[in-house]
Amino acid sequence: MEFVLIWIVCGIVGAMIASSRGGSGPGGFFLGLLLGPLGVIITLFMGGEKEMAAKQLAAGEKKKCPRCAELVQPDALICKHCSHEFEVTA
Repeated sequence: MEFVLIWIVCGIVGAMIASSRGGSGPGGFFLGLLLGPLGVIITLFMGGEKEMAAKQLAAGEKKKCPRCAELVQPDALICKHCSHEFEVTA
């Protein structure tokens, strides 16, 4: 009985971690539920891409393509993802 309770708690903790980091709450729940404490640890290391992208945009390290919304280098003239041509500013 305690074993099942621990796995359910790991599922809930996994869901809370995943949703707070911008990931899928149900995905974190099932990962924690299926893998237990290992699933919680895996959830801790998942889903940091959105946070990193927001930091890069704020710092000016990247810019967002207006056509495909992918991040590219700030001095790029053509988007490597969709071939959109950026306006040249002097």
